[in-house]
Amino acid sequence: MTEAIIAKKRLEGKVVIITGGASGIGEATARLFAHHCPRMIVIADIQDQKGQDVATSIGPHICSYVHCDVTDELQVKSMVDWTVKNYGQLDVMFSNAGIINPNQTVLELDLSAYDRLMWVNARGMATCVKHAA
Repeated sequence: MTEAIIAKKRLEGKVVIITGGASGIGEATARLFAHHCPRMIVIADIQDQKGQDVATSIGPHICSYVHCDVTDELQVKSMVDWTVKNYGQLDVMFSNAGIINPNQTVLELDLSAYDRLMWVNARGMATCVKHAA
């Protein structure tokens, strides 16, 4: 087999979860991963319509959508459990969900918005890793 064919099948038979997969980097990752022969890509996001649209456009035979807010540990656990129950395994957790705060000076810093950012970006990622493991 040539190196290009081997690289093309890098995810062959693998089940992948991509949090934040409904848009941006997560969506681009889902589309890229679809070219590497995964068994299933599960897009997990809070943007339901966008997530369902991306899954449909990639193809229901290799991509599905599940609602998951990574700030809620029970939702993350449920999403991982659902994936394993439906597809028999979980091989890759691409913990990508994240938010940004608008540009602010230090004097304008909204600490509640900062707390939300850390809750989603840092704690959400840790929760995904915990339950994927």
